[in-house]
Amino acid sequence: MRLVFADHEPHLKPNPRRDHMSGVPELSYSTLDRHGGRVLAPGQVVRTAGQSAPVGTIYRYDRLLVDESVIHDTETREQLEEAIRPTGMLMESQAASSIVAGQGSYRVPVLSTHGDQAAVDAWSLLQRLRTVNDESSLPGDLLDKVRLEHLMICSKVTPGVGSGEPPIGDSRSYGLGRIPVDMVNPMPDRKQVGRRLRVAILDTGVPTKHPAFDVSDRTEGEDTFVVVDHAFQAKLGEHSDSPAIPLDDPWEGPVHEPTLVGEVASHYGHGTFMTGLLRQMSPDVQVYSLKVVHNDGLAYEHEVIGALHHVADQVEAARGGDTEALIVDAVVLAMGYVDESPDDEPGGWIGDAVHRLAELGIPVVAAAGNQSSDRPFYPAAFAAYPQSETAAPILSVGALNPNRHIAMFSNEGPWVSCYATGAGLVSTYPCEAKGSRMPDRRAKSSILNRHRESHDPDDFSSGFAVWSGTSFAAPLAAAFLMNALAESEIGTVNGAAEASARAHEALKRLKKQLA
Repeated sequence: MRLVFADHEPHLKPNPRRDHMSGVPELSYSTLDRHGGRVLAPGQVVRTAGQSAPVGTIYRYDRLLVDESVIHDTETREQLEEAIRPTGMLMESQAASSIVAGQGSYRVPVLSTHGDQAAVDAWSLLQRLRTVNDESSLPGDLLDKVRLEHLMICSKVTPGVGSGEPPIGDSRSYGLGRIPVDMVNPMPDRKQVGRRLRVAILDTGVPTKHPAFDVSDRTEGEDTFVVVDHAFQAKLGEHSDSPAIPLDDPWEGPVHEPTLVGEVASHYGHGTFMTGLLRQMSPDVQVYSLKVVHNDGLAYEHEVIGALHHVADQVEAARGGDTEALIVDAVVLAMGYVDESPDDEPGGWIGDAVHRLAELGIPVVAAAGNQSSDRPFYPAAFAAYPQSETAAPILSVGALNPNRHIAMFSNEGPWVSCYATGAGLVSTYPCEAKGSRMPDRRAKSSILNRHRESHDPDDFSSGFAVWSGTSFAAPLAAAFLMNALAESEIGTVNGAAEASARAHEALKRLKKQLA
């Protein structure tokens, strides 16, 4: 396993010649429809007069994110609703919901008014609000509190026959992508330690049973490798507003894509694979698993924001003496989006959530994306933003091939902090995954009560797989950091400044070791 740091400090560098659709994942119509998604293509959308054309992104067309200060102030909320009414749409603010109190943003449905045939489109609505020039026009500070909700996608590579995905960055050279294998080496033993370093992984969750690790709920207080959070998942399910299956359980299906073909869902087992990499590389940590990603690889921005604030709330409560709350030492994110701002300067609240964690002394390690693009991929690209001296590091992680060259599918750019092995990795995978693809040849054994067959490409009963993606480079980078952190005195960290200093010292030590 390799980790290579960039020879510069991460920074943003505008690229005016970049293709406007660079970095936008290609998704099927059925996937977009499942999540109320729409692709913002600059040449096909309305735009505010006098403003630069947007660049491509993917957003939820019938939802907005609105700052909580607008929702809670009756006069301001009514001012916004009144400005929206002439467009033929309405903001259903009474249904506004925030997963975690005080997270800064509320998800608000946008509907057509009765008797009006106006098409519901959050982007068009925002542009119309910005072009109103009469007495109903909104002040700029209010408009800045109303934004699109992005659909975020996980960064894995699964090319191959029947995958439904076009090859990205010539990803055909990575074979069939996710394929079943068997693991020869046993998992490393876990040592008994006082307080384990804890890594939060916000992804597709982990199975309740797997031969490589044990799982418990956080309320049980057990020293299992994985801790899940049924209470948080129930809250996520309560606020679900999508045609897709709600994420109200730490682990559930569907195993298969919602088609008649019966293929294993494109991102099924994604979080399990990430968790297994930490189990191999940093066995003495504990993983705090929060399920915020659907098994087709998409996540909703407001749910990711809620999960990030939930982790921060846990840390603050634990430091304040709450024995039922969890201290988290790092957060790993494998999903992201490209922003519609032509200057690649995202607004909204996900940046606030990431920076809140950093200010609490919690490093955030995020995948740089798999679009073979230099366009900033958020939240990873927040690594390029200035931070206070007391904030923990934010790392954006690209992928290396096993030979230490950058993987063809990986994003890269001046905003990427480091690169870790992200191609041809072996890790844990749900044993129950079995798709419709069959071995090329099969015959009955003449001796044993079983078949002779060629390799079955989607029978994962072994519990292990080979996969590629910057999604998997990120937990590897986190494992290196946690191992460096473990070399220091863990003890009790009394506050954010001490935790941040410890993280920076570990990162400095790690860079020196790898130089």
